[in-house]
Amino acid sequence: RWNVKIGIPDKVFFMLGNAIFETLMGSLWAIASSTIFAKIAPPGMESAVFAYAVGIGNFCYMVSGLLGSGAIKWSGMKTTGVDCDFSALPFLIIICQIVTPLCIGIPACFLVPNTLQTEHLIEWEKEEGWQSKEGKDDDQGNDTVDTEEEESCHIVV
Repeated sequence: RWNVKIGIPDKVFFMLGNAIFETLMGSLWAIASSTIFAKIAPPGMESAVFAYAVGIGNFCYMVSGLLGSGAIKWSGMKTTGVDCDFSALPFLIIICQIVTPLCIGIPACFLVPNTLQTEHLIEWEKEEGWQSKEGKDDDQGNDTVDTEEEESCHIVV
């Protein structure tokens, strides 16, 4: 334990490490994911795609806490009271921190697109059925606006 050798107690090291590194990793993840969301989102819908992804992330964060609590209960560990029992902790660490990320992370690497960050991931202009918000061309080449969409934007007071 090198933190004790340099004079940092375990509790302080854990709290600072958790506070600093968890925030740093969350920020780095947000930058990368925002870039990917912006690349795959239809033009003008980037914020909706990001909001949807954040909602899924929050749901997954909640479920992971529930699964963690379930794993602790399943293992028979006692984390409260005077008769704490952490004998199953090494097993849970190996399963939850090593085996599961390897089983999920290695196949997930194949989902990362093999393109430069400056390239478009989806060419929305070439996608069939995609229409931009600005309007669509009619048969004569005139730019028209969908009246149904235009009417839904008006607010009646």
